This record gives sequence, structure tokens and C-alpha cells, in this order.
Amino acid sequence: HETSTDEYHCFAEQKDSFLVSMQRVAKVTGEYWHDEEGTKLCVHPIYGTWTALRAVLVFHPRKVNHDDDLSSEKKSIPSLPTPCTCPVPKQDIETAKEVMQYALQMSTGGNSYVDTDNQNVKDLCTMLHDRKSSGSDWSKVSPSMRPWIKLRDCISIGRDDYRYCDEQLLYHYTKDSDILVNLLKPLVL
Repeated sequence: HETSTDEYHCFAEQKDSFLVSMQRVAKVTGEYWHDEEGTKLCVHPIYGTWTALRAVLVFHPRKVNHDDDLSSEKKSIPSLPTPCTCPVPKQDIETAKEVMQYALQMSTGGNSYVDTDNQNVKDLCTMLHDRKSSGSDWSKVSPSMRPWIKLRDCISIGRDDYRYCDEQLLYHYTKDSDILVNLLKPLVL
């Protein structure tokens, strides 16, 4: 018997895929706390904001033949794990709120983040997730993108041991392929 799967990604460019709220996925695992006040990021109690969630695999139960020994097993949906409690110091959240407000102002040209038609929210999501921009070094990163990068640093948990290197940060936020090319150059003979 085979188990079928579906793949869901944090990007909508994949054929037959759709955008998944990876923050929601992380939160329901019980391994992450979702910072709804400050960074809007998921925070792991050890790694902090220095993790990246990229895909969800859904395994469908296999079909069981009546002759199979497993047919007598009771199939049930597992209960949700205990939610992760807030591991973040209050001061980190307060700092993150200030940086978030600044990031929103920089990204919306001073307009309000919340708009009745949600256009600002859609534009913001496009900017943060779909747009590729120059950023192969810090001097090329746009002023509107810099506060978003700084936002991760507001959370002290994991920062000293697990913070992304500059290339990871820059690529994560700009998707500038020059970063990957430059990293691979020394490996090419």
C-alpha cells in the first residue's frame, strides 16, 4: 500500500500549489510562539526568529484492505499539541513594536498599514514575499526593506547562536540571485 501526499509551499510560484500560512503551521505544532504584537514572526524557544519554514507535507491515510492486519486499528485525528508559551522578554516585544511601526511607515510611504480595502496589506505581502530586489550587499538594500531585516534582530532568543549570516539575510529578504552566484563562485573550478 502506498501513502499519498500533497505538498504546500510558502510561495505560490509552484504549479499546483498555493500559499500556506507557515506561521499558522508553526504555531499549531506547539513548537513556536506567534508574536502577534511585535514582529508578527514565529519565535522558537531556542532558535528564536532564526528558522525558515518552507513547505508542508500532508500524508493521507492509506487505504486499508479488509484482509490487512491494520484494518482493526482505530483511525483518529491526533489532538493538538500544547501551545508554546511566550518565550520572549517583554522589552524585546516593545522594541519590535517600534521597529514594526517604522517598517510599515517605510513600506507604505507613511500611509496607514490597515486599509479598509486591504490594498496596503496586499501590497506589503507582495513586497515582502514576491518581489525580487537588488541586495547582493548591504549598500544595495532599499531603505524600505532594511527595517524588515532589523525586525528579526529585535528578538534576543537565539540571536547570538543562530542568527543568519549576512548572505542568508540578504537573500531571504531580497531574493537577489547574485548572492547565490557569488557564494558559488569559489566552488566552481
